[in-house]
Amino acid sequence: MKIGEKIIEEIEALYELYGFSKVKQSDDYVVFTYSNGYFYNAEIIKFNNQIEETKLKREFEEAGYSVRIIEYVSLEKTHELLFNGFFAVKNINDRLLKDYELFGELQSKKLLGATYEYVEPKCNWNCEGEQKDLIFGIYEQIQKPGAQLIILEAAAGYGKTCTSYELIKMIADNCTDNFAPIFTELSKNRKAALFRYVLLDEIDRKFTSLSSELVISEIRNGKVPLIIDGFDELISRSNKNMSDPNSVEDDSQTMLDTIAELFEPGCQTKVVLTSRKSAIFTGDIFEEWKDKHLPKCNVTRVSIDEPTVSDWIGFEKTEYLEKHGIPFASIINPILLAFMRSMEMDKFEETCSNVENVISYYFNSLLERERERQSLQLTVKEQYRIMEQIAKDFVEFEIIAEEISFIRDLFIEIIHDNYKSYRDRYVAIEERPTEEEFATKLAGHALLNRISPQKNQIGFINDFIFGILIGDCILEDDSILEEMDGKYIDIACTAYASRSDEKKNELLEKVLPQIDRLNYEQQLDTEIKLANTIQRNYESHYFSNRSFQDVFFDGSYGFKKCTFRNCLFKESIFVTRAFEECSFYDCKFYDIEVIRDTTTNRKLIFSANCVGHEKLMKESAYEEANIVTDNYEQIVLKMYWRKGNRFSRGRLPEMFLLRTPNEETRMGIANALESLKHKNLLYKEGHYWFVNTEKIKEIKEILEIAG
Repeated sequence: MKIGEKIIEEIEALYELYGFSKVKQSDDYVVFTYSNGYFYNAEIIKFNNQIEETKLKREFEEAGYSVRIIEYVSLEKTHELLFNGFFAVKNINDRLLKDYELFGELQSKKLLGATYEYVEPKCNWNCEGEQKDLIFGIYEQIQKPGAQLIILEAAAGYGKTCTSYELIKMIADNCTDNFAPIFTELSKNRKAALFRYVLLDEIDRKFTSLSSELVISEIRNGKVPLIIDGFDELISRSNKNMSDPNSVEDDSQTMLDTIAELFEPGCQTKVVLTSRKSAIFTGDIFEEWKDKHLPKCNVTRVSIDEPTVSDWIGFEKTEYLEKHGIPFASIINPILLAFMRSMEMDKFEETCSNVENVISYYFNSLLERERERQSLQLTVKEQYRIMEQIAKDFVEFEIIAEEISFIRDLFIEIIHDNYKSYRDRYVAIEERPTEEEFATKLAGHALLNRISPQKNQIGFINDFIFGILIGDCILEDDSILEEMDGKYIDIACTAYASRSDEKKNELLEKVLPQIDRLNYEQQLDTEIKLANTIQRNYESHYFSNRSFQDVFFDGSYGFKKCTFRNCLFKESIFVTRAFEECSFYDCKFYDIEVIRDTTTNRKLIFSANCVGHEKLMKESAYEEANIVTDNYEQIVLKMYWRKGNRFSRGRLPEMFLLRTPNEETRMGIANALESLKHKNLLYKEGHYWFVNTEKIKEIKEILEIAG
């Protein structure tokens, strides 16, 4: 085979990337050597099958090298051999499958030993309502040529991590020669607040003998896909002032820029990010960043829909809940739903007469089982009180997990005053544990678990249990709220959202006096989760990617000059006075009821590109006499032209076009956009409006009328 200089240069560059040095070359072969500690390797790449390599091989063996002879087929095949050898691809994938098994065992532990089963959620691809097989769809996407960025968004607790593990399993099962994925759960990597350092830390842990430069190069070659679970964790971790939108925007930009560094021109980078629904990946900022940094990258956005009760527990159990009038909103919690799914029907009927019974049975079952498993001489009530205290300690120390030695010390302090009483319950003297041994038992309690197979840190097995315990601590002593970080209040409120109205009201009464310490997003979350309505006025705020289900906007408090983008309103009631001069973009309204308030003057509500909003708009709109009759089509089209009637911009962001001094003008602009779209003069893609360049003549005619 005759090899050209360009191929030789590419082979040399590939081997240099992997740390080899070229030591010998002829028209028929090239030899590279690699030294690492005690290991000396030589690779002879043959271009001519007729050459006698024995002498050449002996030469390097006598010099102390372990020699491998490779018959050159193609650059791709050579790259594959190096990649498989250095990255130990089979070992990497076997380790990922082991991690998947451990994850499944942990989920089964949460379900009192019932078999963990992944429930495939419904999802929305690229905001188009398209339904695909979620796992296979993402797997198929990362197999495609070219750079791929896949963003998977869902509310807290609705399957991001489970989906990530299922994706890893599919890759490890099917791509043993092609991929060596890096999978990281950012909620479990607390070392750094910047993604760049988290990535380097993961590379160092997963590929201990390889340089970060080599791994990053293979990330860009598409051979090391990144699956990053909980990307939003970094935003919440690094931003202390979440109420400052500029701070959040700057921090988001930093995270996104680090991702962009992996997407060089011509790369094959594959990245899957999971995140809570947030403003990070929506709006003009993200679109502009994507166009600037990822012009050749295919960006796919997948949103996991909120699960329905019947999706999880089946028709028979759902029918039972309907028949007994149990409110579904109270049990839309994945932990409770998975637990109820695992029950036999007779136990389900016995237990699920109301949501408090379900929660009580869940905790009692875990704690009773622990008495037997560890021969733990503590009553269920005593165990619960101790776990409440450890949850309180977590909050005070502002930790989610910590080294087992530290957790054991916390337990020693908690049980110290009662230790002798606990010890004396063991009849056989030889079975009586020391105080440290007793604390070690508690550190291995069923409500706690190692947060990952690679780390010796202990945390609660899920946020639902952690949140219930925090909420109960607040009810017993609300003074802990004075210094409590907002994230722990959010964990408590999220868990309590599944409790009875009485319990939710109790927690709300305790939290409300402290709620001003939280940012406006956290305030709204707290009120919606605990009251299904709002308890204060919100003015000039921006809400993105939120779900409002079964909410009563009764008008006692309201939103003024607020913007809602890509929000879902489902089975909710709107009193029109609750929204004053508000704007809705790309929102969806399903099964809503609108009550017109006739006691006050109606205020304008504006919408663009929404679904199901017609009734709300009709009941809330200004009278026609108040609408200014300017020629808004001319105003819109002028924005695409510079002075001197020179066409300059083929597209503009929707938010730019709708940035107007008042709501009446904004309504006129919105109507003009729809009219120009109907005339085929403009068209919309994503968050941008584009000029139809085939209609420039018609557009100029409209502009000339304007003088």
